[in-house]
Formats: sequence, structure tokens, C-alpha cells
Amino acid sequence: MAGQKLSKNIDPYEADPTSYYLGYRDADLKKPFAKYFDFQVGPISNEVEKGIVSSPWATGLGYEASEAHDYILRPGYLPVENGYLKTPQGAWMVACRTDMGQVTGEAYDWWFAWHAVESARYKLWYPTAHQYSWRHPEVVDVTNKSFTERYFNTFSFIDEYIGGDHAKVTVAFIDPAELGIDKSKWPALGIETMIVARVGIGAHITEGFDGVSHLVHQIRRKADGTREMRSRFWLGPGIPETIAHDICVHCGTEMPHLAKFLPQLFNEFKDGI
Repeated sequence: MAGQKLSKNIDPYEADPTSYYLGYRDADLKKPFAKYFDFQVGPISNEVEKGIVSSPWATGLGYEASEAHDYILRPGYLPVENGYLKTPQGAWMVACRTDMGQVTGEAYDWWFAWHAVESARYKLWYPTAHQYSWRHPEVVDVTNKSFTERYFNTFSFIDEYIGGDHAKVTVAFIDPAELGIDKSKWPALGIETMIVARVGIGAHITEGFDGVSHLVHQIRRKADGTREMRSRFWLGPGIPETIAHDICVHCGTEMPHLAKFLPQLFNEFKDGI
């Protein structure tokens, strides 16, 4: 069809984790975006560190993913913006706030549509922990679709280190409305986008999610015109506290690293798929 735009995975799906690797090899270094790859990843912020030291926070300060439509759309800040706790229903809730500088909601939506199709792109985000990415379905028709619509109802099959151990993870992107999040309230709150997904830890799946594990990343404009990200993760039955701790550290590391180069990457590659 004339004018049709198809987004395709760059490499075939690889189920064998022994073929995953950290860093860039010669073929990766020839990619047009390789100049943005930087192994020098900074430490977590003092704010995130203090939140982790105070963890686990009191259960009464937590809420379930099904209640995020209320809590995450309140103005200002909640008592727990960094750290982790057990929710009243027994899930681990992880919170992390990151200053994102000039990363707009549009750029962040584009990033989720763009990076999932190739491990080399995914590795830019957290070079010392990310090692594999593949999107299901393999081909997505993005003709006349917004950056947001390009990743809705797709599954990101990734492998990354969470702490010292790596795991297969599935991120299944959904419309925020599926968690009851009212987008009409965003403009008044300075919210530019919210990435919402179901999460499966331990395997690449397209069904069988536990109904509890979710993530939310909110890009919100601050009074000074810069942006912040407020991230939330809910981890379902059987996930130990160490994973909640390690995900908070992971998020607190990868998001500032992404903010260092995403505005420039977006400006250069935003017309690509």
C-alpha cells in the first residue's frame, strides 16, 4: 500500500539467554545511533538513596495498581515518591522520582515505540544492565499512528540485570484508561504522558499475567518548565523484597542516564521507525 509505514524487528527472536550480551560489539558500533552509547552510568540521586534507606515504608502509605488512577493524578507529591513498601493486599510497590530535564512526553512516547525493536537501541538506556530486546508482534503497521499508538497493545520481550542477576521480563503496554486513568485531567496537572503496562518477570509471555504486576511512568512538567518522571511498579505474589529494592535502584539509575541523551536522540531519529 502506498504510504504504508511498517515497524519491524531488526533481528529474529532469540530465546536462548546464552546469546544475550552486555555492551556493544563491532556490528552495534556501526549503528547510526551508536554515538549515544555510553558505559559511564551515574549513581542514583541522593533523593532516591534516602527513599531506599527508609524502606520498606509503612504499608498504610501504599496503594494497589488498581488505585493508581486516583493517587498518581493527585497534584503535588505523595508521602512515598522514592523507595518501596508492601501494599495492603500484599504486593510490593516501588516508587522512584527522576528529574528528566528537557525530555518531553512526546519524546518519551517515541522512545517506547522506537527502542523495543532492537537490542542495540535498548542498551542505550542502561548499558551496564540491559542486554536484549524484541517486540511482539514482529511487524506493526504504524501508518498515521501517534508515537503513543505505536506501542499500545505490544509486548516488549527484554532481558536485563535487576541487581546482580538477569531475568527475562515481559512489558505488555496498555492504554492508561485500562487502569481507569483519566487522560482529560492531564493538562491541568502538567502531565504530558503516562506509560502503563502489565509486567511478567521470569519469562517472555503474551498471556498468563498475574493481574497484579504493573508499571506506570508519568512525565510531568514542573513549574520551571523542566520535566520529572514519577515511576511506580507493583510486583505480584512470590517476588522477594530484594527484587523491590533492586528495581528501585535500577529505575533510579536508568532514567537519569536516558535523560542525558534522549532529547538529542529524539531530534535526530524521530522520523524513523
